[in-house]
Amino acid sequence: MIIEKVELRNFRNHKDSVLELSDGVNVLVGKNAQGKTNLLEAVFLTCVGRGWRTNKDKEMINFDFDSARVLTSVRRAFGRVAVEINLSRTAKKTIKINGIPIQRMGELLGQVNCVFFSPDELRLVKDAPADRRRFLDIDISQIDKAYFYGLLKYNKLLQQRNALLKSKTEDIQRGLDIWDAEFAKAGEFIVAKRVEFVGKLGAGVVKIHNYLTCGKEQINVSYEDITGGLLAQVQAAREKDLRLRTSTVGPHRDDIKITIDGKDVRSFASQGQQRTVALSLKLAELEIFKALTGEMPVLLLDDVFSELDADRQARLVKLLSKCQSIITAVDFAEGGRDAKIFKIEDGSVAKWLRC
Repeated sequence: MIIEKVELRNFRNHKDSVLELSDGVNVLVGKNAQGKTNLLEAVFLTCVGRGWRTNKDKEMINFDFDSARVLTSVRRAFGRVAVEINLSRTAKKTIKINGIPIQRMGELLGQVNCVFFSPDELRLVKDAPADRRRFLDIDISQIDKAYFYGLLKYNKLLQQRNALLKSKTEDIQRGLDIWDAEFAKAGEFIVAKRVEFVGKLGAGVVKIHNYLTCGKEQINVSYEDITGGLLAQVQAAREKDLRLRTSTVGPHRDDIKITIDGKDVRSFASQGQQRTVALSLKLAELEIFKALTGEMPVLLLDDVFSELDADRQARLVKLLSKCQSIITAVDFAEGGRDAKIFKIEDGSVAKWLRC
């Protein structure tokens, strides 16, 4: 999978930008706040249908305009794909694939696959479980539409169950008897898919993390969920749910556990170690995508070299040859001979040279 061209109009600070990419390493160089990360977000938008920094489409529209457009042209094993997304301040966003409007978000997923890393991805390691669940949901949805639709179903059932728990209906117990079987069934499907994905992910993380650290650290990644059948656990938690008026058991409460040398990285890892762990998680996704889709996804790396020592930077650059990558940096020297470098300045793109 290769992104050949990205076209932006009125997207954040880019009024009219075109980025023609190479099949290998592409580096977006420039000072801070010039629009480098905005280009990555535009690509991410055409992969999953939403921005990575906001859930509000209107925030991605340039302040001086009422609409924005992003068009990504992709070469795949089975042919070419063009994904166009139009954002508006007064209407819902529209998505077209090869010029044909789609009605369901699930139709977009899998058209352009990407793996994205930014400094904010440290949340995967050190912040709340919700960030790690979001990481799983975005990645699995890109390669498994059944998971995407299953997740929509589960979230709807969760919302309805919570509404029942908050209601003043006299016979809440009877209502829960009706809802819980379907709720648990939908939840078990989500958990099974996540456990399978994390199992594959963990094996890849061990290999990549071992390479980046020269084997000096031992990492382990596992999925933390409830033990036993979900329905039994939901029923056992009913009294607590009624008291708190919310569902306390299910995949919406699960987490990923990550340890280095047996210690939880959230509590004991340094900033540099946490960044290396987050990078390992992201890079491990590449092989999973390839195994399940037959093609490598596009790798999006935002400010990836900060807080990595020189040795880890050099090792990371060698890994980039596996797939097409788009990287942002204030400057870039390492591996420059094999990269296509662009200068980004005040929301505009100017190709420097192919080194």
